[in-house]
Amino acid sequence: MARKNCTNIGGQAVLEGVMMRGKTAEAVAVRDPYGKIQVESKRLPENKSIAYKIPVVRGVLSFINSLIGGSQLIMRSGEVYGEEVESEPSKADLWLQKHLKIDSIKLATYIGLVLGLALAVGLFIIVPTLIKNYVFGLIDMSSLGVWANFVENLALGLLRILIFLGYLLSVSSMKEIKRLFAYHGAEHKTIACYEAGEELTPENVKKHTRIHDRCGTNFMFIVMMVSILFFAIFFSLVEAISGWKPEKQIYEILIRLAALPLIAGLSYEALKLFAKFDNIFARIFKAPGRAMQYITTKEPDESMIEVAIVAFKTVLELESDSEKETTTFRTSVTVKKVLEDMKAINAEREYENEEILMCLCGYENRLALNRAKVLYKDIADKALEICKKRVESNIPLQYLLGKANFYGNEFKVDSNVLIPRFDTEILVERALKEIGEKEARVLDMCTGSGAIAITVALNSKATVVASDISPLALNVARRNALDKCVSVEFIESDLFDKIEGKFDYILINPPYIPTSDIETLDAEVKDYEPILALDGGVDGMDVYRKIASEYQNYLNENGVLMLEIGINQTEQIKELFGTVEFIKDYNNPPIERVAIIRKGE
Repeated sequence: MARKNCTNIGGQAVLEGVMMRGKTAEAVAVRDPYGKIQVESKRLPENKSIAYKIPVVRGVLSFINSLIGGSQLIMRSGEVYGEEVESEPSKADLWLQKHLKIDSIKLATYIGLVLGLALAVGLFIIVPTLIKNYVFGLIDMSSLGVWANFVENLALGLLRILIFLGYLLSVSSMKEIKRLFAYHGAEHKTIACYEAGEELTPENVKKHTRIHDRCGTNFMFIVMMVSILFFAIFFSLVEAISGWKPEKQIYEILIRLAALPLIAGLSYEALKLFAKFDNIFARIFKAPGRAMQYITTKEPDESMIEVAIVAFKTVLELESDSEKETTTFRTSVTVKKVLEDMKAINAEREYENEEILMCLCGYENRLALNRAKVLYKDIADKALEICKKRVESNIPLQYLLGKANFYGNEFKVDSNVLIPRFDTEILVERALKEIGEKEARVLDMCTGSGAIAITVALNSKATVVASDISPLALNVARRNALDKCVSVEFIESDLFDKIEGKFDYILINPPYIPTSDIETLDAEVKDYEPILALDGGVDGMDVYRKIASEYQNYLNENGVLMLEIGINQTEQIKELFGTVEFIKDYNNPPIERVAIIRKGE
């Protein structure tokens, strides 16, 4: 008998992935909704129980473990692909955990397993037995003697096989099952490629067979064959020795159910034995099970093969390197579920919830978010955390997200800088129009996050200098310039104190809110945004007065000063600067938002 070059690594198809298991390690590789291959791996405990060394008994234990473990693996892979969504534990979940020390998820797995076994028992044991007894009840089998039992059990076995084949053919037409069977094929091909001694590449794996001797499909067929032989011999011996024959169907069904573990154990030993050999006898024995694999496996595409290779290689690496770290999945949840949870927390500002998710996921619009359907659970958890903080403390959303949108770009923000407003875009819009294609020199004073300076640098040929009195604000501005890959010179300066040279344009969004009005502002503004960037003194004009006394010294001939101003400040601005052009914003009704002062006018 010629032994095959057999590896100890076997596997199982899961949702959008493959599990591979060796003697000491297991790895599950799944392609997530973003197209990335994720791997969850673990080291298997050394089983010292003597039961796992006893023939037949070890088969029973392995069968039970594979049923439970297989169900858990499918549920776990579903979490990666967003099929399963975790929610807050219910009162029943908490009661089970507290009083009975039962995990509700595990309980659901076991209940599902029991229901699945009940269906299998009904479909493959009870129904065929009832049909067999009805048919043979119409036929006189007395002339066959003890061979009658063998004929009846052979017929029952054939009936079970036909039901099993019909079941496989019906479910194999389902889209999800087709993909599962294709991953099953990828698992087999990968193992076959390794056993052939070839490098594990998609091109090499693709060439190999998807039929494998140790497949669970073979096991199912062997169970049926062993069942035929076992019960034919068992009922014949019982009748020959004692003369007893189960007259009531319930007795026969109960006996068949009670013998299931023994049949599973015997089938396991037969599968292990014949998988080691490749001769005529072994091939005949394995042929029916191998033939059924043409139903339970499908030809995988290259992406599926890549997943199977990753799972297989991970097991090899773990078994060859005891220091290699194991990994866990980054699971996914549905966008719909996350938005429902966020709405339950932040119903009053529901419009912010999608904005939070878009920001955390990097999506530019709501359409992209809706198309995604799922997102990583760690992002969902962070979104819920932000939601809670927003409601509990009223912290500005931009600070919680660490970024704000301005003129089509994202800028980092924190509590050291004023959050860039849409109103300020009026200033930038006019400045860019004035600068045009000129290679001008521009100063952005009170720069804060650097939004004005960086936006001008991005959209013009200007040389830009930015200043602020706050070193912490300048740190934020420098990070933003680095992110946008633009060259801006930053200077720590109290207005013009440390500014050198002259400029063609000076742009300023200074603090202009009267001190007495600060307390009337929304809590999220007055409690969190820097007072230094808000408070303009008693009448809100302190900074404008300082600017008016010095700005001409820093403007070239025909230079332009552009200021953002507050409500009802136009007359005071005229008194300070003389001839002024005012630009209205887009509010309804619009107000004068930008003051333009030209040197020499």
